[in-house]
Amino acid sequence: MLRAKNLALLQMQDIAAAVNAIQFYSNVQPSIRGRNVYVQFSSHQELTTVEQSSQGRGEEPNRILLVSIHHVLYPITVDVLYQVFPPHGVVEKIVTFQKSAGFQALIQYQLLQTAISARSSLQGRYTYDGCCQLDIQFSNLDELQVKYNNERLRDYTKPNLPAEQKGKSPQQGYGDSGAMYSVQGSGPRGGVHLSHQV
Repeated sequence: MLRAKNLALLQMQDIAAAVNAIQFYSNVQPSIRGRNVYVQFSSHQELTTVEQSSQGRGEEPNRILLVSIHHVLYPITVDVLYQVFPPHGVVEKIVTFQKSAGFQALIQYQLLQTAISARSSLQGRYTYDGCCQLDIQFSNLDELQVKYNNERLRDYTKPNLPAEQKGKSPQQGYGDSGAMYSVQGSGPRGGVHLSHQV
């Protein structure tokens, strides 16, 4: 149930059952408590409960949140995220990155309690109407390392940081699980070489 958007996601036994439901309701107007409802296919392949999705993830409460953003139809920048997360408490740092899991961000709060409150309030919500859904878990990092202030990363405790690095020294970033990696500079055809740090 996504009450804030008046939406519900239902997973049928198989695709044939889902197709049958869609076909049936294309000819019959369904209603719940006197209100019309509309049925269509979701882009989700499978639904998981909060308990299932938390397995194997960093679920120990932490003041740093790892945010995965699904169905990104509009650009998500540090400034957009700074409109969403600070109402729950003081945000110190934001880092965004694109990895195999999709678009992700790390949000560091000043206090643990405000991070817990933000996760509880914002989990499953949409940044924009009907898209850019937030999937939030706790990071296992102790502190975000931010060396530059630009559209991808920001340290609000150090507003005078430069916007970009000088030269070609390695720049640190974050991977799918919030673990740090090092970008060693441009590779062939503008690619980057990633090497995990222990």
